[in-house]
Formats: sequence, C-alpha cells, structure tokens
Amino acid sequence: MKTQKCIQAGLIITISCFIAISCEKDEDEQPDVESDKAAISQIYSVYETSGNAGDFDTWISLWAGYGWQLPLGAERREGVAEITAAMKPGFEMFNTEVNITSEDYIEIYNDIAIGCCSYNIWATPKGGGDRFPIEPDGKALTIFERQSDGEWKIIFDCVNTNLPPALK
Repeated sequence: MKTQKCIQAGLIITISCFIAISCEKDEDEQPDVESDKAAISQIYSVYETSGNAGDFDTWISLWAGYGWQLPLGAERREGVAEITAAMKPGFEMFNTEVNITSEDYIEIYNDIAIGCCSYNIWATPKGGGDRFPIEPDGKALTIFERQSDGEWKIIFDCVNTNLPPALK
C-alpha cells in the first residue's frame, strides 16, 4: 500500500513537472491548439484501428520510447520494451475489437496534452473460440508529449473500469 502511494505521488509530481516545464515556452510562440487537438484525436483513431487490425507495430509506434503504461490490475510498464513484452502476445493470440466510444477531454499545454476517453475492448482467440470482453466499460487518462520533430506520442496511459470490483 505504501509503495502504491509513493508511485501515485511520484506520478503526480512528474505530471506537474511536465506541465510546468511545457508552460515555460516563448510567449511569442502561439501553438495552434485546434491542430494539436486534432493530432491527439488522430492518435486515438490510430490506436483503435491498429488494435482492430492486429497491427502491433503501428500501435506501439504511438508511444514515446520512455512511455509508461499503467494497466488495471497489473504492474506498471516502463518504456516501449516492457510495453511490448506485455502487449505483443495479446496481439498475436487474439483478434481484438477496440472501440473508443468517446473522447471526453483533450487539453493542450504547449508540448503536453492530456486526454480522457471511454472505451471497450473485446477479443476472440485466433485459434477459434468465443468472443469475450477484455474491458466492456473502460476509461483512460492519457498524457501525450510533443516530440522534437513535432509529432505527439503517448508518455503515460492509465486505464480504469467503470464496473464495480468483483467480489472474491
């Protein structure tokens, strides 16, 4: 429990630092917020379509090399290598149906963007079998960072469910 609180505090401090640093930009530079929001919306779209197509290479390319994935009920994954190790087997074993049902919030803070979405994910084993829910009613908080080439990448992706906890 203490470790979890330390991780949460560290994440809050890290996010605050990213936002503070991104706000130090030259006041003469006026970002095109609507274009940036459209770029973030496009990442959501590619996330969905690449997941549905089983295109792991495109899906993982949405992440910064140092990105963190914070999945529900599992250890955090730091960096593309850990995310790949955890996620690629699922792409290989299942056909997935990823549905981003709403983009509830996208806000741009210079080179940092914060997005919230609602989604559901279903899977069918490639070897045959019934379709089943991976997350029938989920929500995500995603933090993006503009890279030096101007492209936006995922740096934190934290997912959760709207369903009540299962009793054991």
